[in-house]
Order: sequence, then C-alpha cells, then structure tokens
Amino acid sequence: MFELLSNEIFRFYSLLVLCLVVMYIPYIGKYVRLISTMIHEGGHVLMGLLMGEKTLKVNLFNDASGEAAISISNKFKKLMIALAGYPSTALAAFLSFWLISKGYNYYYVIGLSVLTLLFLVFYIRNAFGICWSISFIILNAVLVYYQQIQAIELLAHIYASIIFLESIFSCFILTYVSFKSPKTLSDAGNIASVIYVPKQLIALLLTTLNIYIAYLSVIYFFPRILLN
Repeated sequence: MFELLSNEIFRFYSLLVLCLVVMYIPYIGKYVRLISTMIHEGGHVLMGLLMGEKTLKVNLFNDASGEAAISISNKFKKLMIALAGYPSTALAAFLSFWLISKGYNYYYVIGLSVLTLLFLVFYIRNAFGICWSISFIILNAVLVYYQQIQAIELLAHIYASIIFLESIFSCFILTYVSFKSPKTLSDAGNIASVIYVPKQLIALLLTTLNIYIAYLSVIYFFPRILLN
C-alpha cells in the first residue's frame, strides 16, 4: 500500500504531470517547449564556439523546432557540433534540478533569462524567435522586479520539468522520424553523414544517452515515494 504522499512530493509530481499535459496543449505547449529548443540550439552554438566556428544565426519556430546556422570547416567539427544538441538538453535538466535542490531557484530563473537575452542579441534573427525571446524575458523580469519569490520558485520547477521531459520526448521524436522519414534533415543525419553509420542507429544511441542522463536526474533529485 502506498504511504500517504507528503505535500512536497505531491507538489513535485503533480507539477511534473501538469507540465507534461501543458507541453502538448496547442499553441501553449509549443511556446513552453521552445525553452528546451533554445537550449538544444545553444548546445550546437557552444560546441561551435569551442571548435572555433562562427554561428551565423539561430532561428526558433512556432512549431517548437529550431535551427542553428554555423560555419563548419571540416567533418570532425561537423560531427562534434551535431552531437552537442540533444545531450545539452538532458545535461541542462540535470543542472536545473541541481540548482533547484540547492535553493537557487531565483538565480536559475535569472540565468535562463540572461541566456535568452544573449541569444536574442547575438544569434536569434527570425521574427517569431525574437518575439518569443522578448516575451520570455519580460515574463521573468516582471516577476524578478516585483520580487514574486513564490511565483519564481514555481517557474523554476516548471522550466526544469519542461527541459527534463523534452530532453526525453524530443529524442523519441528524432528516432521516430529517422525510421519513418529517413530523408528528413536532422542531427542524426548530420552525424551519420560523417561516420557512415545509419541515422536510425544514431538516433537510438542519442535517445539512450539522454534517457541515462534523465535517469541520473531522477536518482539524484526526484523525491522518493515511500512504500509500506
């Protein structure tokens, strides 16, 4: 028999389920999933910077997808940049829950806002991406300005949950698309074009990696449900 859930545990998992539902509500879901999309594209951008390549632009679209245009001078750099996207979201989820576990909800929300502002200034160039970025920054800035601590703490958990869930489901979508529509452009296809491995296998490996990182997030940061 399940022991009665404590309030903290109930809130945590209720919020996680709520985020899962909201993520797939038309329009609203695509808006919130763009948080994870920005981080995914940020992984490509960061790896490009580490590889000495220039990011020309980043676009965020109203279907929750995105793209990063990065100059690539050789196949090794192409491989590393393509590899960086999907694991970035899983690692970001892990980092998000770690920050929240340390009580840094306030600074976490500010950090996401600053990251979005940097992307807006330096990389995001399409109209929808610009509008999304501005609205996201304003939402967080208003709460921070008026010191709405409880709302900020709630948003921190929402953002972390969305990034966590999307880090898993986006890989499942990648795998599905790789098998269903092999000619569709994707990170798996870019990786496969360098190492000559079927993109379906690449998609499965990326999914496995993200699930493992998500598992670590669960083990270290998710509250335990006690059983009798």
